[in-house]
Amino acid sequence: MTQSTSNTARYSTNVRVFKPRQWMTYWLLRLLWALFPKATGEWIRKRFFRPLRPPLTEGDQAFLDQARAFQIQVHGRRIQAWQWGHGPAVIMAHGWNGRGIQFRHFIAPLVQAGYSAIAFDGPGHGASDGQTSSYFEFTEVVRALLNPRLGLDIRGLIGHSFGAAAMVNSLAHEQLNLPAALLAPPLKLRELLLATFNRYGIPPAIYNALIGEYEARFGYSLLRDNPHRHLQDLQAQILVVHDPEDPVVAYQDSRTLCRRYPHTTLLTTEGLGHKRILQDPAVIAACLGHLGIGAAPKTAVSAGTAF
Repeated sequence: MTQSTSNTARYSTNVRVFKPRQWMTYWLLRLLWALFPKATGEWIRKRFFRPLRPPLTEGDQAFLDQARAFQIQVHGRRIQAWQWGHGPAVIMAHGWNGRGIQFRHFIAPLVQAGYSAIAFDGPGHGASDGQTSSYFEFTEVVRALLNPRLGLDIRGLIGHSFGAAAMVNSLAHEQLNLPAALLAPPLKLRELLLATFNRYGIPPAIYNALIGEYEARFGYSLLRDNPHRHLQDLQAQILVVHDPEDPVVAYQDSRTLCRRYPHTTLLTTEGLGHKRILQDPAVIAACLGHLGIGAAPKTAVSAGTAF
């Protein structure tokens, strides 16, 4: 895995624009950080780096029971994964607070086309080990699955939200020419994370220190490994699927960046928001068509075209 020193740009905010509650949080955390840095850092990690674990439905569990379950070890954590079908494989990576089974609507079409579908629960998610997670840890899991030593014949990748960002980072570091479909991807992940910290009144000195710890531990840089910086490094064709009504990740970022790079294509959906995009038949068909599986989308598209 790539090792590097941290070069995350220090980010500050003008606290004068804070609302009263943000002001209180800001100054309270500054005081606690000065007096009890270890305990304060741990509280923030649990608040911002601990994902939720939504329960499985009976239908989800039944679907998982049809798969071949396997585990991989990544940085001492057991990562739970599943494989449906046989033949060339497609890796699918879920988003924050998600589970691998969220891609269940993609699985049957892949298997029927003679492919196998691989999904996993990210670190700290679902059935995998850990209480916290991060962009860097997600990246390490995707890179582990891409490792030839596992013997998986990977032909493409499909990622949603946070998982899509990790796929961009993984493909860039592995220098692999694999097509990918990115659903609602936070291509400007660094900006999204820092805006979230600021919205809750977390002092920049604290979140810079915490992000720096993750960078030093996993050998990445949030600045250098921001997904949009890696888009130009990717060798394969990339399909970005995004909805203007996405309340979580800014659609405009996808639109702007897909216009910039000729190997990226934008599929704009309507009324699917952030999560329903995973269930839409047209989106599924477009993603599989982009990977060369099944029929390609009927509408011809070019770089930055919405259809």
